[in-house]
Amino acid sequence: MALLGFIFMKGNRATEEEVWEFLSVLGVYAGRKHLIFGEPRRLITKELVQKKYLKYLQVPKSDHPHYEFLWGPRACAETSKMKVLEFLAEIHDTVPSSFPDLYDEALRD
Repeated sequence: MALLGFIFMKGNRATEEEVWEFLSVLGVYAGRKHLIFGEPRRLITKELVQKKYLKYLQVPKSDHPHYEFLWGPRACAETSKMKVLEFLAEIHDTVPSSFPDLYDEALRD
């Protein structure tokens, strides 16, 4: 849920570099086995993509291969932007409307 929230907050797409920077704040690092998540790179770029929770796409027209993450169809089917925003608001001890741009988008979703 936190990763979906991060992608939502980044404008519905987040570069691979942004995702790993975010996850490192949570103590999750690419290439370092995690007690709960196992090998995070495999989980995020393979398993969650295969299960269609995430899309992992190469950024077109980039000099070097760069990738970004988007919500996958299964994430869209099983949750909503409003539910994710409610989760984010709860961990920040606030209400969803305190994120006005995200709140408006979640209402339209």
